[in-house]
Amino acid sequence: MEDQRLSDRTRLKLVWPVAGFFVVIAFGVGLVSMAAFNARAGTVSSAASSEGDAVDVELGDLFIKPAMIHAPDGTVTFKVHNSGGTQHNFVIEGVDSTQMIDPDGTAELTVDLEPGSYQVICAVPGHADGGMRAQLMVGGDSSTVSSDVGSTSGGMQGMSAKEMVAHDAERTAMFPAKTKGRGGVPLAPKILSDGTKRFVLTADEVEWETEPGVVKQAMAYNGMIPGPEIRADLGDRVEIVLHNKLEEPTTLHLHGMTLPNKMDGVPAITQDAVMPGHSFTYRFTVRNSGSNMYHSHFHAVAQVPGGLLGAVIISDPNDPRVDVDYTMVLNDGPLGFTLNGKGFPATEPIVAEKGQLVRIRFMNEGLQIHPMHLHGLPQRVIAKDGHLLEHPYTADTVLVAPGERYDVLVRADALGIWAFHCHVLTHAEGPDGMFGMVTAMVVQ
Repeated sequence: MEDQRLSDRTRLKLVWPVAGFFVVIAFGVGLVSMAAFNARAGTVSSAASSEGDAVDVELGDLFIKPAMIHAPDGTVTFKVHNSGGTQHNFVIEGVDSTQMIDPDGTAELTVDLEPGSYQVICAVPGHADGGMRAQLMVGGDSSTVSSDVGSTSGGMQGMSAKEMVAHDAERTAMFPAKTKGRGGVPLAPKILSDGTKRFVLTADEVEWETEPGVVKQAMAYNGMIPGPEIRADLGDRVEIVLHNKLEEPTTLHLHGMTLPNKMDGVPAITQDAVMPGHSFTYRFTVRNSGSNMYHSHFHAVAQVPGGLLGAVIISDPNDPRVDVDYTMVLNDGPLGFTLNGKGFPATEPIVAEKGQLVRIRFMNEGLQIHPMHLHGLPQRVIAKDGHLLEHPYTADTVLVAPGERYDVLVRADALGIWAFHCHVLTHAEGPDGMFGMVTAMVVQ
């Protein structure tokens, strides 16, 4: 990932105009999405049914219906149906939870509740951040429903339209916000006597600031998320030395790379897991080019979303000449919805001079699909999973599934600040405005 710097003029332009630019978009999208949310999640809260103290709840992708749940105090049974396409669970924080519920499955949860307010979530990594949150109100008249339930929530609840715009603008004006730590910094190899390029990675627990004041417990290679960017050329002899300072085993899988079987990094199949305090060296000759990834392959459902991920880029003689080469690693899970380890407003803008050709390498290390949409500037898709396409195509939204990589070219031919975000809106906008997988391309 290239270290880009904003000009002083552009930095000044980003303080207020970008806020206004995003606010117009966010406010309009927000009004539409709230209307859709009301129709989908319901403005009428759930209460005990006439069959007894039972409450019906629906889980979907990614919502909990209704958004406001009412129940009497005492013993209550929740009948939970999963209408989504993936597993979810129903968690009353601090109380109890169901097991994972398969698509079209149903579960019941019986609990004793004291009067008060409780948070309800789905505990699958990334789902709560993506919108699977609700409020449970226990006690009082459960049949009474406020007229504004489900209309909005969180930071903008109870605000007038003007107050909502001001609240949203205040957050957007922080972009690009400073945080501690930067991921994807290029890793210089040590050149051995026989010409082998040796890269050293150390996996360890860290605290990682994803946006201003939001610090998460994470795992990282060399103290950064994503891990340092590894670059090599076709035919290079490469060593990657993995040191494990975690409190659990790990391995390293070079996703998309053509390797000898014993270097594939899968525990109990191609190697023994690397135990805490131990090391393992991966040795191979580079046989294929393109945008590839590296990540843990042990307890990967926790270690990869938790930060053990990075980019491996192998140059190709047929690569187009570009002015800016930018890697964008997508992730979701316990660190939230992130681009290169940060969530908006701490994401990094892509900066180019007018007329320059920009290459963007999308890499999805997350658990969910992310359609990446760039406003105003077409994306020319030139490669898929490290392979240059015989027939490139143009799109404004590029759908990147978990494990996939897409390379696109963008000609920076229109001045301005162009919004760039995942178009699953629950990955990009919440009650306080824009968050997560949002950045901008700045053409100056």
